[in-house]
Amino acid sequence: MPLRSLPVESVSVTSLLDGGLRERISRLHTISAPVVLGIAGSVAVGKSTFAAALVEGLSEFQVEVVGTDGFLYSNAVLAERQIESRKGFPESYDESAVVSFIDALHRGDESASVPVYSHTAYDVVVGERRVIGSPDICIIEGVNALQFADHLDLAIYLDADESDLINWYATRFSEICDAAVDDPTSFYSGWSLFPENERREMAESFWYGINHPNLLEYIAPSAAHADLVVRKTHDHSITSVEWRA
Repeated sequence: MPLRSLPVESVSVTSLLDGGLRERISRLHTISAPVVLGIAGSVAVGKSTFAAALVEGLSEFQVEVVGTDGFLYSNAVLAERQIESRKGFPESYDESAVVSFIDALHRGDESASVPVYSHTAYDVVVGERRVIGSPDICIIEGVNALQFADHLDLAIYLDADESDLINWYATRFSEICDAAVDDPTSFYSGWSLFPENERREMAESFWYGINHPNLLEYIAPSAAHADLVVRKTHDHSITSVEWRA
């Protein structure tokens, strides 16, 4: 069960940019634009907020961020294929659509667009798309982003101890449940009245039933495709940076 991420310290991302990442991206941009940058890592590691910090730090460029959640098959399709419990695993995504989108970016297709995902409904919004066009940089973030490394210009993997990931996930799950108290349309409304301790127990159950095997079998191995591995500690601060290519 994927959730949106917790904040990462933007000052750390700024230091990362100033330490060589900005130069690397700028060099790629002079060769070919748009630059397609992938960010992968576990559920709850902070991918979307890391991407947002990059956008802020790369203000001299037009940057768009695309989450791979939009390329998930709809809940109805997952149910039809009897893989609802595998949501977030590779087979739950329309991988050919991801590749087609990246190819459109590389062609400079101004009509390049992506499906829209609702984290409130926990489902793809049927018939709705977001036009991305041809920005200077397009950041594609998601647990499976580096599975498309052959199509990316730069690949970043965010890493952290699993004990921290579980804590971040459980905390975020509880926060989302709190936000759903007055929203009966939210996928999380059914858990909104549960006490904190029971929410954490449920979050840990979801983690070990879904996120843990996905991390071990698919997400963590994709780090082998990373040009840059960013290691985070319990407070989301960056503790190490490893350039691999």
